[in-house]
Amino acid sequence: MFNTGKMKKKAEELKKSGLIKKNEKILIAFSGGPDSVFLYNLLNFLKEEYFLEISLTYINHNLRKDVEDDLKFVKNFSEENEVPLYVESVDVRKYATENKKSIELSARELRYEAIEKVLQNINYDKIATGHNLDDNIETFIFRLLRGTSLKGLKGIPEKRENIIRPILQFEKKEILNCLQENKKNYIIDYTNNENDYTRNYIRNEIFPMFVNINPNFRNKINELIHEMNDRENSNDNILKEKFVQYLEKYDVELSRKKIDRIYETLYNKKGELNTGGSKEFYLGNGKILRKKYDKLEVIVEKKKEVDEEKVMLKLNIPVKWYDYEIILTDNITGIEKVGKTEEKNIILLRFTEEFDEHKIFVRKKLEGDTILLNNLGHRKIKKILIDEKIPKWERDKIPLLEMEYRKNNKIISQILSVGDIKFSKYLKKEEVKDKSDNNKMLLIIGRKNGR
Repeated sequence: MFNTGKMKKKAEELKKSGLIKKNEKILIAFSGGPDSVFLYNLLNFLKEEYFLEISLTYINHNLRKDVEDDLKFVKNFSEENEVPLYVESVDVRKYATENKKSIELSARELRYEAIEKVLQNINYDKIATGHNLDDNIETFIFRLLRGTSLKGLKGIPEKRENIIRPILQFEKKEILNCLQENKKNYIIDYTNNENDYTRNYIRNEIFPMFVNINPNFRNKINELIHEMNDRENSNDNILKEKFVQYLEKYDVELSRKKIDRIYETLYNKKGELNTGGSKEFYLGNGKILRKKYDKLEVIVEKKKEVDEEKVMLKLNIPVKWYDYEIILTDNITGIEKVGKTEEKNIILLRFTEEFDEHKIFVRKKLEGDTILLNNLGHRKIKKILIDEKIPKWERDKIPLLEMEYRKNNKIISQILSVGDIKFSKYLKKEEVKDKSDNNKMLLIIGRKNGR
């Protein structure tokens, strides 16, 4: 059930959360409904890895006439899965009348009291409840409508004292689909479809209206709940919020969860920007966040300025490649075709050898490209660009000059130049003083000042 896809990812996130530790004894608040059946299967999945001891407890609230059917299912489930079961009975109606409390609140108070009693009697460590993401959203909306403080909008905590909620990040539909796909039986409490209780009304009447406005509203509210919890619990909260505010200025289209992931990638635990290397993240609306070593910037993505297909150099016809202009010429006056020298860095290159039937192409860098340097042998072009501190997004803007030539009836390819940064053993930089010196081929690379 939890070996592939989204379920595996969420199971891994649960492991990282620290809610469950090795050698723990966990008592599951078990009703036989889909959430508690799913919870049992999740903990049972982790049982061997974490050396867990698991038991079930069923609390009979004495509110329904068909409770015997539930008890029968729960007992059969216990026997089939060979897991201990503890059944407790409470009188919710009597308690509600005597204490002038609602049925919902009374059931909750008695349920937790009974579960805690079982926990102490069997000497277990933790209680696990089957609250899911939908329950958390219901709680948020319920408190919002009733009126609450910011603290009340933090939702259901994943951990409170010895109570943990391992499936709080699983949506109800995920749970139901998973159980159905794996042919796991469960029982349905028909009172969930009645609107006598406030939470049922929120679930059955209000949520469908929210879905019409935004089908993804549950995850959006869940992200808000996480943000409110982060504000209180995170040690680097102030620095993280400054980062969030920085991105918000640019009208980004990312969820808070994705922003947090970017922050955790860019910053260390002390809230300091990781200075090594360069990275970029797409923010939506055509905007990109770029980290270039120790600097951050948000830029608007531009359309490609050149056709990045392989282009053959033809004699005395310049080829443009972003900030570069390249020409293969047999006349030193070709330097005039790459622009004014005061506006560009101009490099003149002579061939150190003669090649038969050779062609020269301009192209972008490809994975695995190498260049043969004089006295240094082959070097990876990716390593050269990293050493030169050229960020990833700039690397395709640096043209590679590739030569194809015939030798011993075979076509051989060699990288001649990495822009104006590195040159192979087959090229030599040269200053041409005499414009009449036109007896050899010349490669001219011009680049706008600055990069």
